[in-house]
Amino acid sequence: MRIWIEFALKEPLRFLSHLDLLRTWQRAVRRAAMPLVYSQGFNPHPKMAFAAPLPVGATSLGEYVDIQFATEITDEKIAALQAVLPAGLEILQWRVVPQRAPALMSLVKAAEWSVKIPNAQGLPERVQKILQATSLPIVRRTKKKVSTIDLRPYLYRLEMTPSGRLEMLLAMGNSGGTKPREVLELLQIPAAEAQLLRRKILLAAGPYLQSPMAVLLKEKEVFFNAEADYYQL
Repeated sequence: MRIWIEFALKEPLRFLSHLDLLRTWQRAVRRAAMPLVYSQGFNPHPKMAFAAPLPVGATSLGEYVDIQFATEITDEKIAALQAVLPAGLEILQWRVVPQRAPALMSLVKAAEWSVKIPNAQGLPERVQKILQATSLPIVRRTKKKVSTIDLRPYLYRLEMTPSGRLEMLLAMGNSGGTKPREVLELLQIPAAEAQLLRRKILLAAGPYLQSPMAVLLKEKEVFFNAEADYYQL
């Protein structure tokens, strides 16, 4: 049985690396006596993958893991899994998905972020300046190359809330995107001063963005669910 699990990653574990998070889930599944399906070949590994890596130091209210099990999964087994997860990892909900559904990571299109800014003086004006810009070029460096990227097409929403938090809806995934820290750099906010919270990961469902728990799935296809919350691009 293949399932998607939505979980929160809270303050105690915000400095956990992506690899450490994967190992934590694998250990918890084994302790809960839930047999995993393994890949074939010379070096078999558990069929378990996350929707998207979470930056070290960030917390989240909506992470997702895609897992294939060798037996049927029930609410009781999910409760047993929660019991062996460390403090800071909270299972929120889960769903069964078709065995041949696309990889969860391949469907990710955007993420909603909330950022606590200790000093927001002058920030609303800088936000408006970015929103009015037709292009937002930045230099992106990797181990192999240095390139100039325009972030404007990947910035779906950017606003300040009355409480002083910065809210962002940013493109991500295989078709391109931007990282929250790149936007913070444009806003002249030191990364060390910002507390990142990922509220949601959203999948592409036609011209819409929707939660992995809401989209409709049929084998290799993903459909928009008009009865659930969504964003329209």
